[in-house]
Amino acid sequence: MRKYLIYLTIPAMVACGSKEPKQSTIAGKFSNATDNTILIVSPNDVDTVNLADDGSFSYKLSLAEPAQIKVKYGRMSNILFLQPGDSSYIELDLNNANQVSFTGSNSDINTNIKSRTNNLYNIMRGWRDLFALDVKDFEAKIDSIKNALMAQSDSLKAKSNELAEMEGNRIRYFLLNIKTQYPQYSAYLQGKSFNTDSADYSFLDKVDMNNGEHLSYDDYASLLETYAELRLQKMKDFATLDSMPAEQRLPVLFNMVDSIFTNSKVRDYIKKHFLVDEIQFGEFWKLTDVCNKYVEACSTPLYKKEVQNIMNEKMKIAPGKEAPAFTYKDINGKEYSLADFKGNLVYIDFWATWCGPCRGELPHLDKLEKEYKGKKIVFVKMSLDDDMNAWRKMVTEKKLGGVQLHADGAWSSDAAKNYQIKGIPTFVLIDANGKIVSPSAPRPSSEEIRPLLDQELAKI
Repeated sequence: MRKYLIYLTIPAMVACGSKEPKQSTIAGKFSNATDNTILIVSPNDVDTVNLADDGSFSYKLSLAEPAQIKVKYGRMSNILFLQPGDSSYIELDLNNANQVSFTGSNSDINTNIKSRTNNLYNIMRGWRDLFALDVKDFEAKIDSIKNALMAQSDSLKAKSNELAEMEGNRIRYFLLNIKTQYPQYSAYLQGKSFNTDSADYSFLDKVDMNNGEHLSYDDYASLLETYAELRLQKMKDFATLDSMPAEQRLPVLFNMVDSIFTNSKVRDYIKKHFLVDEIQFGEFWKLTDVCNKYVEACSTPLYKKEVQNIMNEKMKIAPGKEAPAFTYKDINGKEYSLADFKGNLVYIDFWATWCGPCRGELPHLDKLEKEYKGKKIVFVKMSLDDDMNAWRKMVTEKKLGGVQLHADGAWSSDAAKNYQIKGIPTFVLIDANGKIVSPSAPRPSSEEIRPLLDQELAKI
């Protein structure tokens, strides 16, 4: 299961109804923005909104019911409670993301939601102490947290019954997600191997897993992902799927999903979850037919749009495409660009000093570089560290070889965005003519990397 301990996004939520829609407005200003776009996640759409030169924006949407809308910049997000006809304003200095101000409609409520969101984050900051508890004490702790948070949620009824209900759902799904993580992280802290078959996930059976409307809660969507993975793993012949290529495996998984879930929107979401995961981290260029069939069969316009947009974007770095140019300085201040390496293979390692798996690949990368010394291949190590001093210190102390570059802006850098880096380490292989061979090349520790390098070197 691809699960994450610290939640980097907090859900956008909506209550459903059939009232006459009214136009609402979200406006604001993001100071010190390095990117010129934000995402606004509304009940039935995800829109990219351009920031003006001063970081300001204005966005109009139609609402029939009160909703909580997510305004997202990079990895940061904030929630606005919006009622039909409202006009809300958010102002944020990205150099101090904790200082957010709200004006306009429901400014007091939006400030309250921000505070409550921080409270949820704070729960997970103590994850080691929480997951170190035995089962009985862990359950008691979760119940205690739930009772306290729910009491606060009930107090919101004086402001809005819809808001109180939304916040109650948000709390419930957030805590249920913590419970799904307990077996794995408890085993980790005890130094034990984790086995899903021996873990107790029976509490998930009490959750309605066919509530398409609640997919607007990120934590409900995450619960669905976990539930689907657990159910699928127990189905006959599931183990054989691991050896199948994605273009063959996904259609089989989609049929399995149809046999588990009855709600069409839930089905569409779970299929999208598996498909997007393969597009983002696998050989996406082989999934054109699978994507087209998904889009044709999908009855949820939002998910169709998402898959099409992601696939279209990924195809920009498909094998054979021109590799995105970059120019960065090494640790000594010398400037390098991709064009400087033309005539050689270029093997790029996107990494960071704080990344354990990245550090684990360094000895293998060093060995690989020594083996291919003198051949037409350049090893570029592209740091995505926010802390340049940490990068400089590790490169110097570890005497790391190759071309050591720092991508200015880290995850917001042009290189990270143009190569669509979603996780690290990520390795990219570029041929002698500047064309992409693989946007997700094998790691140095993989048995597949040397045959691939030899094959490409033979073409020069």
